[in-house]
Amino acid sequence: MRNVIQSVREALLTNFRELDTWFEKDFDLLHFKPDTNQWNIREVLEHISLTNYFLLLIINKSTRRALERKRSTNAVILPADYQDKFDKIDVIGSRSFGWIRPEHLEPSGLQDMRDVRVLLKQQFAQCMYNLSLLKNGEGMLVLTNMSVNHLGKLDIYQYIYFLTKHIERHIRQMQRLAKQYEGAAAEDDAVINNTVSAPDEEAESMLLI
Repeated sequence: MRNVIQSVREALLTNFRELDTWFEKDFDLLHFKPDTNQWNIREVLEHISLTNYFLLLIINKSTRRALERKRSTNAVILPADYQDKFDKIDVIGSRSFGWIRPEHLEPSGLQDMRDVRVLLKQQFAQCMYNLSLLKNGEGMLVLTNMSVNHLGKLDIYQYIYFLTKHIERHIRQMQRLAKQYEGAAAEDDAVINNTVSAPDEEAESMLLI
């Protein structure tokens, strides 16, 4: 059980730490859109905070219930196929997985990035606090349905792990946006360089005199 909790904790640390670095990126990169129908990085960050908010509503409620049930439960037994559910959650982090988002998780693009950053830090702290309360396997005592990828019933550790994989999915999205931005910037530089280096027609005619 300790290995499970440690894995979830490490996933939280890794992904939230990576998220925080994106707030330090250049203004132009944060607002870059390859297409009008795509999100920019600041909208991705806002979407992550929105999704975390609704997942934590369930996680916090489940944590309280688990602690209540612990009083009447002597032992927590780990099922033989317990890891299989985590493997299925891992798929959420990949680009190949298709996900239709509910409307209430669509970013407005109007949130102040300083507020979003603070909110993400608070959400990280809340997840870590819940894990500290469930350090002896209590998180397995409450199961909540997750419809995404037909995951079915998840315990609290698995629910928090799902939250980290959703973050990981969008970190990869932001990394792709950064590469696209670099490509677009390189093209712009090439156009500028060609314009500067190429002599105009009048200059060419003067060279022939």
